[in-house]
Amino acid sequence: MKKNSYLPKADAARLTWLKNLNTKLINTYAALLGITPAQLLILLNDVYACNYIMECVKTAKTLSKSCGSIKKSLSLGANGTALIAFPVFAGPGGAPLVTVPSGIFARATNLVDKIKISDAYTVEIGTDLDIIGTDIVINWLTVQPTKVKVQLSAGVVYGVFLKWESDGGRVECMRGAETVFTTFTNVTGAKFIDDRPNLIPGQPETRQYRIWYLLKDVVVGIVSAVVTITIEA
Repeated sequence: MKKNSYLPKADAARLTWLKNLNTKLINTYAALLGITPAQLLILLNDVYACNYIMECVKTAKTLSKSCGSIKKSLSLGANGTALIAFPVFAGPGGAPLVTVPSGIFARATNLVDKIKISDAYTVEIGTDLDIIGTDIVINWLTVQPTKVKVQLSAGVVYGVFLKWESDGGRVECMRGAETVFTTFTNVTGAKFIDDRPNLIPGQPETRQYRIWYLLKDVVVGIVSAVVTITIEA
């Protein structure tokens, strides 16, 4: 079963994850997993850099909010109001002594890849290091095909959709003066081709397509949004 990424999306959560990886490698797993002192030093410097810059961002946001409030008071406050103490920027202090290159989390995920191919690696270690993503759970009763697109080339319609974890899709089409969608084709991939001639030769034809997901040739979920294209005569 496919998994979600173990790496959090939010900045604060990413920093927490990085600190956990660093601390537990240093204290418990580095030697067991074959992580070298040089690799640990790179990770440690990345933690310092990431932590420092995020503290700078937090402090700057607080200062910006305070400055905005004071600017409003100075500009719009009643004449003669008591003077306001101006804010002074106070950075977090303790700037890292080592400059690190960009790509902190790219380096961290590369290190994780090396950890996972170690003979000593176990699921228990992966769980403790928080480097195992959660399972992607799909509700096939409500899932809906997305990113359905069609384009025309030399009179042929080329379609594509996000296949995801399905076994393919059922492509339904309604064209010309038709008022009901009918099955055009079943596909096992994420693409389809419609090279049929127009219903009425010499006249343009509008075609509408929609997709259902298939699991073992059985339709599941909710039908996709409809996409439309016109085929010239």
